[in-house]
Amino acid sequence: MSSNSYRFYEFGPFRIDASERVLFRGNDLVPLTPKAFDLLLVLVRSEGHVVTKDDLMKSVWPDSFVEEANLSHNVYKLREALGESGNGEKFIQTLPRRGYRFIPKVVQVPSDTETLIVQEHSRAHIVIEEDDDGVEKLSTAAPATDSGSRFLKPAVIALVLVALIGAAVAAIYYRRTPASSPAVAAAPVRSIAVLPFKPLVAGERDESLELGMADTLISRLSAISGLKVSPFSAVRRYTKLEDEVSVAGSELNVDAVLDGSIQKAGDRVRVSVRLVRVNGGQVIWAEQFDERLTDIFSVEDSIARRVGNQIAPRLNGEEQAKLTKSRPANTDAYLAYLKGRYFFRRFNPADNLKAGQFFNEAVAKDPNYAVAYSGLCDYYAVAAINNWQPALEAFPKARAAAQKALSLDDSLAEVHTTMGAISMFYDLDWSAAEREFKRAIELNPNYPESYEVYSYLLSCTGRLDEGIEMAKRGLEVDPLSVALSDDVAGAYYWAHRFDEAIAQSKKSIDLDSNHAAAYLFIGESYELKGNYSEAIAAYQKSISLSERTTNLLGFLGHAYALSGRRNDALKIVAELTNMSHRTFVSPYDLALVYTGLGDNEKAIEQLNRAYTERAGWIVSLKIEPIFDPLRSDPRFIDLEKRMNFP
Repeated sequence: MSSNSYRFYEFGPFRIDASERVLFRGNDLVPLTPKAFDLLLVLVRSEGHVVTKDDLMKSVWPDSFVEEANLSHNVYKLREALGESGNGEKFIQTLPRRGYRFIPKVVQVPSDTETLIVQEHSRAHIVIEEDDDGVEKLSTAAPATDSGSRFLKPAVIALVLVALIGAAVAAIYYRRTPASSPAVAAAPVRSIAVLPFKPLVAGERDESLELGMADTLISRLSAISGLKVSPFSAVRRYTKLEDEVSVAGSELNVDAVLDGSIQKAGDRVRVSVRLVRVNGGQVIWAEQFDERLTDIFSVEDSIARRVGNQIAPRLNGEEQAKLTKSRPANTDAYLAYLKGRYFFRRFNPADNLKAGQFFNEAVAKDPNYAVAYSGLCDYYAVAAINNWQPALEAFPKARAAAQKALSLDDSLAEVHTTMGAISMFYDLDWSAAEREFKRAIELNPNYPESYEVYSYLLSCTGRLDEGIEMAKRGLEVDPLSVALSDDVAGAYYWAHRFDEAIAQSKKSIDLDSNHAAAYLFIGESYELKGNYSEAIAAYQKSISLSERTTNLLGFLGHAYALSGRRNDALKIVAELTNMSHRTFVSPYDLALVYTGLGDNEKAIEQLNRAYTERAGWIVSLKIEPIFDPLRSDPRFIDLEKRMNFP
């Protein structure tokens, strides 16, 4: 009898029923899409032998042309379903540029035991429709019921009906919750990461929705007391199809990972999601939803409640309510908000402008959508702080949006953080700003931006050691964040601890060698140590990785001046002056160059303008090492008094 004639195959804790097209781990059904199952069956039947990519694609997608990415995506999903660790190839071995090999010993079950196995394991399973190319797609039509569909055979229809009646939920085609093993139930989940959702079909992406779903669930799950939820800034890097749950969970140092896929087709959306324990790879809970896109909120509500109940079965009423709060009135407002956040996170002037357009669209469609106003206030505040818009115009708009958001929902930590930034950068009200930052951290200890901006306040008011420690707390929330690593380097720099600033900046570069800001902080520290050539090289590297922004040019011009390259410094002044004719140029950045040139008159003139215009980093006047040569000047002393430092 050939291996292809067997119905059952066993390997490790798994058993395949080739006839009913299902995979079991012990007594639990393992969710697999049809193509992932086809792929597994080909590999299992070729146990120990290399199967080339071409042969796999011909076997799994016969008479169809599909890209190799579909094969890679299904291998990735199959590995996840089997619980294969990213630290080693336990089940499926990859042969670079060749194909794959199934590693475990496979037992082909003799025919005389098949009846017993059928009686033990017959169950219903989901049908995922396929398009003409055999690629899994979300269909807007009801599932087919003809003889060609992969439904159960008559011998087990009675059992199927019993299972379906027990599991049916109105308006959802499929919902499955595998039983947890005793080991899973015994070990509580105290930390979790929600990864960005992936497309169900390779090549079909809606990144704003994929990232937005994760962001929304992170916000909701953060309401569970005692649960540490990795912030969005920590998980947003895991957007590649091949990113594995086990690897992400280990890097983020969490107990469990919520992983999902999403696909839109017309007015329908399919969401598959599962909660996986990092240590061991057990699936704690899994479910699939087929809904209209207008019902995406009910899907998010269900996911948040189910995960919450799996992690903390005794949630109090307030926590239950927070899991499903902040819903907009309509889907269009929500989707516009997600697009706004998508562009906002790109953090550059052009994309920030797009973000503002989408946030305004969201509040126009739903004037009572608090979270959309939070996006709008962030858009204006970031534009003001980074000199992308004049601060005197942008900060009042940021305040109005923040006040509206808080009037609708006072529990939004991100809005309290932005209100603190407005109080600090615009009002120069340091006490009010500190109250807002403390309130934000109280509301959500897992929101790293609160620690980030609070560290700025502590350093800028002369509490330098506290500023360093607060920046470090932010980095503890998101240890892989390059931006938060930069904040620690910046706090060291402001404290005149230049060697430590350089060492920390090098850690940032180790995380991302193309991160422009890390080279800026290295340049600043080298410059204050008198290593001008290294400083200039670092500034030029930062500029090459980003844009010729006014802030970078200001520091470069200062280094040119101190190194004796006076003409190059004057060229920077001329460039900034020309730029001011077509865009906003912060007088603070011009003050940097004039200070290097020794022109104290013009430096203090520009600093006074920066104070009047609330331009960017005038808040660092008290502690910026570059301005140390000006501190004995009575005009500088007077300006420092007007800054209302405590």
